[in-house]
Amino acid sequence: MSVYTAADALLDILRDEGVTRIFGNPGSTEMALMDRLVDVDDIAYVLALQEASAVGMADGYALATGRPAFVNLHTAGGLGNAMGVLFASKASETPLVVTAGQQDTRHLFSEPWLSGDLVGMAQSVTKWAAEVRRGGDVAPALRRAFAIARTPPQGPVFLSLPMDVLEETVGRDLPLRSAAPARAAGGGCAAFAGRLAGHDPARVAVLIGDDAPSDAAAGVQALAHAGGYPVHGTQVTSRVAYASDDPCWAGMLRPDFAAIRGALGEVEAIVLVGGRAFVAYPYRAERPIPEACRVYHVAAAPEAIGREFPAEAAVVGDIGLSLAEIARELAARTDPAAALRRVAGLGETKRLRDLGLRTAILASAGEQPTPPDAAALIVMDALPAGVPIVSDSAVTFGAVQSVMRTAPGEYFFARGGVLGCAMPAAVGVALGRGGPVACFCGDGGAMYSPQAMWSAAQQRAQVLFFVFNNARYNVLMNVARGLGAPNALAGRFVGMNIDRPRIDFQALARTMGVTAARATSPEAIRAAIDEGLARGGPTLIEIPIS
Repeated sequence: MSVYTAADALLDILRDEGVTRIFGNPGSTEMALMDRLVDVDDIAYVLALQEASAVGMADGYALATGRPAFVNLHTAGGLGNAMGVLFASKASETPLVVTAGQQDTRHLFSEPWLSGDLVGMAQSVTKWAAEVRRGGDVAPALRRAFAIARTPPQGPVFLSLPMDVLEETVGRDLPLRSAAPARAAGGGCAAFAGRLAGHDPARVAVLIGDDAPSDAAAGVQALAHAGGYPVHGTQVTSRVAYASDDPCWAGMLRPDFAAIRGALGEVEAIVLVGGRAFVAYPYRAERPIPEACRVYHVAAAPEAIGREFPAEAAVVGDIGLSLAEIARELAARTDPAAALRRVAGLGETKRLRDLGLRTAILASAGEQPTPPDAAALIVMDALPAGVPIVSDSAVTFGAVQSVMRTAPGEYFFARGGVLGCAMPAAVGVALGRGGPVACFCGDGGAMYSPQAMWSAAQQRAQVLFFVFNNARYNVLMNVARGLGAPNALAGRFVGMNIDRPRIDFQALARTMGVTAARATSPEAIRAAIDEGLARGGPTLIEIPIS
């Protein structure tokens, strides 16, 4: 029989965990794994030209499939390059199993070239990090890593794999896969519903936190329709937990406490879903809810309860199942006909609001350069239904965010605030679910991980990369204006312009093997989208905006 090594065991564990792709950028410390992949045809190696792109692609793939994705990085330098996107993955609670090759343990004590404290580096951006020092521990460590990554709250985990450890001969008896934790509603749903039913339903609102999972959408909708409540989301959310075409959808809340307070009005109770819904940047000394408002909180983890405001009632458990149970209990305590009338009223208010906003936004579509709201809306209107959007751009932060088309599994935002996530994540989403994917990024964000375009071309991933180009860090300029900062008052923004020289995104895309176009009018934008959808593989569409 051939020699069976820890690297072979690693691949067998990946197969049993359902992994069919490894996202990575290899180096000499990963050679044992790369050698084993030579004759493997059931696990594909997705090459990234920079480690941040490898993690970003894996992040999008995991979000699209709902399963942990596997990443292989190159020792300390590779892990260092990847840490910004790993920070974003931890914030997004994306399940990833990340490994990096470590130097040979036989001279690790002498701190050889390419070595480093990988576990210490990874601990701040992962749920769990460890280094494997025996070949026989590789398979158990991987099993543990996958179990931790997929256990709520999900997130990235890290294993340091010394190169000689992967080459050790090991037994073929692999540890069994751990069962996924059972999903269950939290306790106290009936009491929660009873207290909520005591409030005037016309003064109750539902707020979806920035970490609510997509599979909670049915539960949120059941609660909203049972009570006839408006539903608000947060502007920066890695996943969408409510469909924007539902009559109860009241739009996203801006990250400004004064704006949140204005949007909520005189509510007397809110149902907070998930960890955090009160996101503000920059700081304002405002209270986002009225003093007398009561908070009813449903979360997956107990540490979320009371994080921002004390809870009048709280349920900890699977969010979707808990909300569905609360909705059943609430429906039994309230007038269903009255709830239906409130839902219809919310729907009519939404229809008129959306019509007015769309008309105002599209009235400026003929301006040159195109205003950001108009550019974003034209693109979204031109995309076929069901095409997911992956974004790290502020182009959707204006009035257009109130009429955006979003749905569970079809909109992903870089919740951690890290630029450079969207382009590789869009490639991962395309690999995970197939079909076209739209990527929204600004000219600044596009330069953080443009290498993702090469991977898209190499994988023939159908991604439409939209680069909304105003040749500046406009979101930063807007923050400076809002703060009355000296940059803004002087009209000289230090380090915020990207125009000398101006980046040629079409040339950059073509060097990566990606077809590119520049669209300066609504007609040109629609035509470029149609051509990109008809073409196999990736396309970059640059849209100059004001």
